[in-house]
Amino acid sequence: MLKLFLNTTDKFLCNSVRSVFQKTEAQYSEKISKEKLIDELNRFKENPLECTLGMRSEFQKNVKTKIKLILGIFFVFIPLLVFGTFSYLTHIDITFAIFSTLAVALLVSSRMETIAKRYVNLRELELQH
Repeated sequence: MLKLFLNTTDKFLCNSVRSVFQKTEAQYSEKISKEKLIDELNRFKENPLECTLGMRSEFQKNVKTKIKLILGIFFVFIPLLVFGTFSYLTHIDITFAIFSTLAVALLVSSRMETIAKRYVNLRELELQH
């Protein structure tokens, strides 16, 4: 059961990352050359979830913002709502919900970083050939 849940979560993360990159690439395809896109992907690969403030690249800022929105909605807001409701119904202290949500967010963000790096590597190979 746990393996099925983890596989489903990984599939969701992979599909989300692919979708974000495809939509952003389509949006910037006329503005960015193929070589420039490879450079953008290389810079993204170094720190996939780094802060977007002060970035010069609109492409990276757009991708990172969309990925962080996915993480925030699906892996912070929804788990906090679920764990908070569970805490309320079982009369457990609310700190359970906060720490559980923090654990989920940390695990998913590290997994999302790995998936994003792998997708960027795959995309670079596709663009070079």
